[in-house]
Amino acid sequence: MLLAAKALHLIAMVTWFAGLFYMFRLFVYHTENKDNSAVTDVLKVMERKLFRYITTPGMWATLVGGITMLVMNPGYLKQPWIHMKLTLVALLVLYHFYVGKVQARFENDDVYLSSKQCRWLNEVPTPILILVIVLAVFRPSFA
Repeated sequence: MLLAAKALHLIAMVTWFAGLFYMFRLFVYHTENKDNSAVTDVLKVMERKLFRYITTPGMWATLVGGITMLVMNPGYLKQPWIHMKLTLVALLVLYHFYVGKVQARFENDDVYLSSKQCRWLNEVPTPILILVIVLAVFRPSFA
């Protein structure tokens, strides 16, 4: 059961991050074409489907897999690395909901971010991904 939870966690995490990385790429295209409804109409559909049917389920499945592993191995909660990882995951969940707010505003033609801002915001998950993987692989004790 533990290996199944770990597999779910990893597969879902890859799905979640893929969606998060691609959402702001779509937003870049959206901002650059905000006056072209033929393009933005297509982007709105892509953004909505990516967020609702791939990215959000990826987040929930990642959380379910992670929580399942913690329930099966509560000793992890005594280790400092897991607290850092959970903090980073909490930040990523907040970022996820921010992406959802941006998507909702863009869908309503409230394109309030610039292309440059979208490019910068696209980079937010990268350091989180790197740190989460380093913590999970090396499990530092900080002793």
